[in-house]
Amino acid sequence: MRLFSTTAALLRRFDRWATPALLVVGAAVLVGETMRPLRRRTRPRAERWSRNVGLAAPSLVGMRLALLPAMVGLTQLAARRRWGMHRLALPGPVRLLAELLVLDYVAYSWHRLLHAPFLWRFHRIHHIDLDMDLSTGWRFHAGEMLASIPYRGGVPALVGVRPVTLLLYEAVFEACTAFHHANLRLPFGLERQLARFMVTPRVHGIHHSVVQRETQSNFGVVLSLWDRLHRTLRLNVPQQHVTIGVPAYADADEQTIRQLLKLPLAPRRSWASLDGSVPKREPQPLPVDELAE
Repeated sequence: MRLFSTTAALLRRFDRWATPALLVVGAAVLVGETMRPLRRRTRPRAERWSRNVGLAAPSLVGMRLALLPAMVGLTQLAARRRWGMHRLALPGPVRLLAELLVLDYVAYSWHRLLHAPFLWRFHRIHHIDLDMDLSTGWRFHAGEMLASIPYRGGVPALVGVRPVTLLLYEAVFEACTAFHHANLRLPFGLERQLARFMVTPRVHGIHHSVVQRETQSNFGVVLSLWDRLHRTLRLNVPQQHVTIGVPAYADADEQTIRQLLKLPLAPRRSWASLDGSVPKREPQPLPVDELAE
């Protein structure tokens, strides 16, 4: 059996059930953000979607042919070698809960690593989108997918996460990524309650702000628990004050598919607008558990 098989039985089953489920989630998000937009678009939808889908194509290929097979292969190897939790006689529900928490913490900590200087070369392609909607959740450089293999595959394997649980979480991961990138205005009271335990569109919108200290917050993917524990949660930014993007990349003409694919090789730019100014915002005197309207 090959370690990184792209046609493993588990992956074929994942394709059969997860793909249609994620298509349904994507369609629901698209309808929702079209009918109830949270933020006003600054660029034409057709312009951004053509670029984001163009970037998503090689990224999705990298995920399906490299990242997922590596993650499944490493966790299958861990099961054979009885690493981590495979040596423990945990009750089924406790084991499942522990695995899901580990996987979500891996996603949170990997996201924080993506904001470190080297990996930011890849991750900035995602952040410099001038608006944020469902298509932003697909806008990742293929190099970022490949770079994530040692961490997102290796850590769960060492801890002893089962391959089936890993693929279950991956489907939830993708669904939540589509949800919290959506330009979707949920009822404020509902979103305020959801934000107590999960990442929502308003929460993640703050993470995509041009204000740097806001970008360095709200790293969670599914649960907001890790941001709370690590004090990286920020909810007190009024949504109408959020400008999406990175100030040094405000020129839409620079964001062609060709230029974005080459961007990891380009020098990093300082966090400043083209005129040299640095976007700032006075801290809002609101409790951390508020979601500013």
